[in-house]
Amino acid sequence: MSALAIQPWGNYALALAASVECLRVEPWTQTSSTPEMLRLGVEASPECSCLSFKASTGHFIRAAMEGVPYGVMVNSRGTCRLRYYREAQQKILWERGLNLHIFGLGYDGFKPPLIRYFDPDPWPFLQCCARARLKTLVVDEIEKQAWRLRARECRPGETTRVMNGCLRALREARTTREIRAVSRGVPERFAGIATDPDRPVLRVGLLGEATVLRDRFLNHNIEDLLGGLGVEVCNFFLLGDEIRNIFHIGFNSPNSRRALRRDAAPWLTTPVGGHATESVAHTVRCAREGFDGVAHICPTGCMPEISIRPILRRISRELDFPILECSFDEHSSHVGFVTRLEAFVDLLHDRRRKRGAA
Repeated sequence: MSALAIQPWGNYALALAASVECLRVEPWTQTSSTPEMLRLGVEASPECSCLSFKASTGHFIRAAMEGVPYGVMVNSRGTCRLRYYREAQQKILWERGLNLHIFGLGYDGFKPPLIRYFDPDPWPFLQCCARARLKTLVVDEIEKQAWRLRARECRPGETTRVMNGCLRALREARTTREIRAVSRGVPERFAGIATDPDRPVLRVGLLGEATVLRDRFLNHNIEDLLGGLGVEVCNFFLLGDEIRNIFHIGFNSPNSRRALRRDAAPWLTTPVGGHATESVAHTVRCAREGFDGVAHICPTGCMPEISIRPILRRISRELDFPILECSFDEHSSHVGFVTRLEAFVDLLHDRRRKRGAA
């Protein structure tokens, strides 16, 4: 059986792997990049390219070295350079004599090139899509529980252990019935975690570029780091919402593109590509909904996200709302990043104490 390389997107790798089962290929993916993959990508990529490009390029190079013949890369529209990534990565592979063909999930017809090439039977394809969508929603459910409890757990690491157990069960689920059974068992698994109800817990939103938001290696495991510092996080890149927006489902959803554009409109009126509109909208929402702050996460040089940094600073001033700017490249220091996170959390605790005393 042939294999298909899929870019790591955190725990959504489980759903993405399920989405290609009907193509009669073996998914080749993992939940995060590795140091070796990043090294391969950095060596092969233009120096000016962003961390996401280098990491995904290294992923495809590693896959090709292991004999994987196919890969799939997300495309984009608008001003984000992601729209050129597939072609650039394909050229890099061919120049190195690596025979891996990268398909793009683009906007060039009713069927993406990947589906046209493998031409799966309609009914198995629809069943496969339904299972992948359901796994995506269960991943969201598992992560939301973990975000809430990690900051309150009495035994450090227990939330992560339970979460990994749920994800293993979800990975092994092969039918819709089995996936639903895993979903029903998630609340009970997390209910067994001992928590400290009196612990002062901060709330911080994570927003920015999707790849770095979801790849734990690239973002230095920010969710676990903040959870260990007593911070309940909310990662605003949810693949379930992204799928609904791509297929224009749920116009009345609070996370529909129309609703996000409306909330961002006073500050951002021109589309700049990527998830920039979402970043502005969620920052405003977090300020209004009582979050203690947000961390804006992106690769160094990411054009859409860097373009809105002045807007986010203006929002921070006008709404008196703390925003931590986190830019990552292959040279980012883990120790330095942890120090910045600790300082940010101390600042948020200080603000809360002063407001309580006022």
